[in-house]
Amino acid sequence: MSRYLANLRIERELKPGQLASILQARNISKIGSLIRQFELNGDISSYWFKKLINELNPQKDALQKCITQDQEAHRKEIEEQKVKWNQWADTDIDPYLTIRYIPAVYGTKSIPKAFTSLREDAEWWCSNELKNFRAKGYLNWTRREQTFFEKGGTNSSRCKATFEEPPASAWMQVSGSAEKFIFKEELTSTVKVQPTAEVRP
Repeated sequence: MSRYLANLRIERELKPGQLASILQARNISKIGSLIRQFELNGDISSYWFKKLINELNPQKDALQKCITQDQEAHRKEIEEQKVKWNQWADTDIDPYLTIRYIPAVYGTKSIPKAFTSLREDAEWWCSNELKNFRAKGYLNWTRREQTFFEKGGTNSSRCKATFEEPPASAWMQVSGSAEKFIFKEELTSTVKVQPTAEVRP
């Protein structure tokens, strides 16, 4: 679709900025860049897309063909992403606890081997850890299966992630920015804890 509309613009010997001017854009440079970015990656708001369609006046048959091709390409892309996600989700991991110390401040702790045979044991250990920290958090049992705890390790609830509803992940957001930064590597807590032998009652 975007390339087809780009060709229509070129046929009229218009530069992106000139087309932006015809569309009565207030900021010609900005909207000209937006049009060019749309031609390259297909991303544009519905407002400017409608204005482009009205001005470039594409043939209905050609437009419908482009829409069908774009929909098919999108469907294939989603299917490929789903296959890759399932491969990622099926990869074994060592269970670990994600702790939410305060909003936007997270840490992770590995589950001791003694508590990784059964999910119930891992949940018991996580509940105790969160009680000590008086924090919220969740157990990452697998990449699909997580157990969430309220503050202090109470009211646990199990969740199973899917491609459509991916697993929760720790993130932080820098003030003044709309971008979220995902923690992909294990974070080391600076809190010193005296090691003790733990046994589930």
